[in-house]
Amino acid sequence: MDLIENIVATWFQAKGYFLIQNLKVGVYEVDILAVKLGEEQKFIDAVHVEIQCSSNPIGYIGGSPSAKKRTVEEIEEGVQAYIDKKFEHPKTREVIERLLGKDYRRMFVCGNLKDESTIGFFKQKGVEVIRVWEIFEDVLKNLGELKTAPGNRYHQLLHLSRDQQ
Repeated sequence: MDLIENIVATWFQAKGYFLIQNLKVGVYEVDILAVKLGEEQKFIDAVHVEIQCSSNPIGYIGGSPSAKKRTVEEIEEGVQAYIDKKFEHPKTREVIERLLGKDYRRMFVCGNLKDESTIGFFKQKGVEVIRVWEIFEDVLKNLGELKTAPGNRYHQLLHLSRDQQ
């Protein structure tokens, strides 16, 4: 798991979620399954999270790896290909539904994108989009929630990077 995935995982844990990270399903991998329990240990929220974070993206999400300018249709097709692979693959869905049931949210955490219209296509397909810097801001504001040693280290790291700007 990379640093960004660790920060996202710590953020979910600080919000009271239990996690399964890097769940292998055949050749595929689910980045994070996050579950928040309520009274009587019943799910009050469940989220399938996929993370794709770049500060300087050279390609588009999904589809062909070519960096050439894409049409709106090609961008939408790329997003659909990503969703099909990461969120809708039959074996992946089967495993997730066995663990979480059918009532869970899908979330895409990303950094900069080659084309910002990508976000709208994810939202149209029912996938929530959170920018990684929104999570960073929340981590910086809510140190009290980060009661773990890694959480405190991520807070310090993000605080140091902000001080240098």
